[in-house]
Amino acid sequence: MWIIFALSAALLTSFNPILYKRMLKDADVIVLVWGVTLLALPLLGLFTFALTPQFPHLDWLFVVGVFGSAGLNAVAHLASTRALKLADVSLVTPLLIFSPVFTVLISALFLNEIPSARGVLGVGLVLIGAYWLNHRSGAGWLAPFKSLALTPGVALILLAGLLWAITPLFEKTTILHTNPESPRFAAFAATALLTLILTPAVIARGRPSIGKLFLHRREFFLAGLIAGIAPVLGYTAFSLGFVGYVTTLFKLSILMTMVWSFLFLKERGLAQRLPASLVMVIGVILIMS
Repeated sequence: MWIIFALSAALLTSFNPILYKRMLKDADVIVLVWGVTLLALPLLGLFTFALTPQFPHLDWLFVVGVFGSAGLNAVAHLASTRALKLADVSLVTPLLIFSPVFTVLISALFLNEIPSARGVLGVGLVLIGAYWLNHRSGAGWLAPFKSLALTPGVALILLAGLLWAITPLFEKTTILHTNPESPRFAAFAATALLTLILTPAVIARGRPSIGKLFLHRREFFLAGLIAGIAPVLGYTAFSLGFVGYVTTLFKLSILMTMVWSFLFLKERGLAQRLPASLVMVIGVILIMS
């Protein structure tokens, strides 16, 4: 059963970059992130309180976890959304898969957790996939590195990947400090605070900026619906299956997004970018196994 929940969450979230890319033709980055999160909040809250039998007891570490998760997620969402505005979906989305690589490096440097040979091989495959993703026929061997350095949005998407490698630490802390444990309540609290953090910046931009979201009302409501349902499916999958297996299935959303980018956005380069992304996904599977 957990496989169905995990694949459903991966399928739903794979459409988000496509919807965001279309809305970013007119919408402001901060307003878009805020609007989708705000739209998802009532639905997420409904699921949370319907499936939470009693209000959990909270302590000060719960507060630390919520603020850490919301703050880092705010920056990561803004960075990744800005990257989608600047570059092709099929180029920047696969680079989010660097999150497990950052996690391995952080664990090795600060926790003295030395990766296994399989983990090192996985990191190597992710790097090879990223190199292949940016390689052009007939170009020199240094060209992919120059492409990564010069392509708009690459630094932003890598920043988002780095932050999303850290946020699970705060999210896990938040969940562990609800009694009884309630992952859904932790997710709702962090999402609500994320919306609150972005609100002053959105107000400063004025009503016209908010109104631009409704130029793409179909994409806007679909993105909000996905943002409200996908976390419930994801947390349910985590509660029923092994975290490593569930997370691995989540990564399939990247391959799905690649296909959607060519079908719906008419981006080019599928023959190169899809196999390169597959190599990166295999690398992540090795890291997490």
